[in-house]
Amino acid sequence: MHFDSESSPGFAIGRVAYLIRSAMAAVLKDAGWPFSPEETQTLITLLDAGKSLSMNELASLMIRDPTTVKRQLDRLVKQKFVERHASSEDARIVMIGMTRLGEQKLAKVLPLLDDLRKSTLKGISKSDLDATQNVLGKMQRNLSTHASRK
Repeated sequence: MHFDSESSPGFAIGRVAYLIRSAMAAVLKDAGWPFSPEETQTLITLLDAGKSLSMNELASLMIRDPTTVKRQLDRLVKQKFVERHASSEDARIVMIGMTRLGEQKLAKVLPLLDDLRKSTLKGISKSDLDATQNVLGKMQRNLSTHASRK
């Protein structure tokens, strides 16, 4: 059997993800932003959560390895965009939260990232976007179920 990468959703998703990451990196660099797209996504995830998260919660939300997230957090803590503190429920659990400085600085680049999102979605109807998000959500759930069976 021949595997056709052109008809594989995974390959198409990978190419689009690469292009989005590259465009995001360029937008952030042009804005003088000191963090990578991945570090920026960490900040956005924390902002969206609206509360401090444990390392495992954050890594799970981002679908990333906790070790990778920890490395990103080290830079964000050093720049005072996020802070670590012990959980009030269990002192062994380290919680991660945005600082006011982090929220203020992130607020300045979010409009630039929203402009990128809008240009990325140019010419795509709401129904096509909804259908795509629905399919991607199903694929993510299928893959999460598959991974948990191993």
